[in-house]
Amino acid sequence: MLNRFDQMQMYAATMHACVFAVREGFPHLTARDIIDPPHEWFDAALARQVVIHLMVREFEWPKRRVVEVEDRSREAVNRALRTIERRMETPRFATHYRSMASRARALLFIRTSGTEAA
Repeated sequence: MLNRFDQMQMYAATMHACVFAVREGFPHLTARDIIDPPHEWFDAALARQVVIHLMVREFEWPKRRVVEVEDRSREAVNRALRTIERRMETPRFATHYRSMASRARALLFIRTSGTEAA
């Protein structure tokens, strides 16, 4: 059972929701490819950047926490945010991003509401 008062459990649940929502948005990638993109897989790297953007901008996790828990540099997190914000300037990407953000919220709600299947 998820303890909603435990920050690390909530962080992990949020990350899980973001990865799987982005996985649905990039169906040719596995969750593992998104979490740790293979070298030169630019689509997997972009998917990872979307996850980071969702964590910071949509779910408002502090950048410092994402840097610490995900073992990324501050520059990598800032680069992800800049990249996705530039991509959001195109309507097609922005629509796709919003659908992934909505799915991540739904997945997190299911996880935190206690209504998920055991």
